Amino acid sequence: MRDDVYEEMFRIEDTHWWYVSKQRIVSELISRYASPTGQNGAPRRLRIADLGCGCGAMLNKLKAAHDVVGVDPSPLAIEFSARRGIVVQKGSFPNEIPLAAGEYDVVMMLDVIEHLQDDYAGVKTAGRLLDAGGIMVITVPAYQWLWSDWDELHHHFRRYNRKMLRDVVASNGLDIELLSYANTTLFPLAAAARGVHNLRKKKIESADMKVPPGPVNALFRGIYSFERHLLGRLPMPFGLSVVGVARKR
Repeated sequence: MRDDVYEEMFRIEDTHWWYVSKQRIVSELISRYASPTGQNGAPRRLRIADLGCGCGAMLNKLKAAHDVVGVDPSPLAIEFSARRGIVVQKGSFPNEIPLAAGEYDVVMMLDVIEHLQDDYAGVKTAGRLLDAGGIMVITVPAYQWLWSDWDELHHHFRRYNRKMLRDVVASNGLDIELLSYANTTLFPLAAAARGVHNLRKKKIESADMKVPPGPVNALFRGIYSFERHLLGRLPMPFGLSVVGVARKR
């Protein structure tokens, strides 16, 4: 991604409803699927790797309870993560991920594989890092028909539907435990806004992503965050994102 995208991400991801909600959802999925308790029922620290971790906000939420490490190709992302006290190593897909195979309970790829020309190879590389029984958490943007210049600004290769993500994950020998759309409640509003923007044909040139006014930001955060209680428990037939959890056999 461009440097200005990382700068904007670092500026807003602790407050913007979309980032905060995604962090809450991922935290919930890790608690649900990664069994952060030992055989005696006592809490245990999970070994968590975030590949394409950006500025480290997700790992910052997890570091108090777990042992975390990030990988990102951007020196700027590494610098911003260091300000949060997060260790991030420089690396890139598919063959330059400087982490040991079979060492992690959780590997996260959060809005990452859409940036990879070969997403199958990227998931295969990430899967090798998992210990037996470990989980991979993946999020991707949904629906190619929602493609816009925002995707181009972020250097995306594609957007996904559920089948596309299932094919990528299953082809790498991982057992899918959750595969769902997300950001379902706000989907009609966001899709309409995207459609209006595309009709206007006014190209997005800047990475500026404004945080909405406080009450609106809080409302959207509450709506989207609540989906963490629904994913995998109620059908989510559409949404702005696709979320997957897969386990290494």
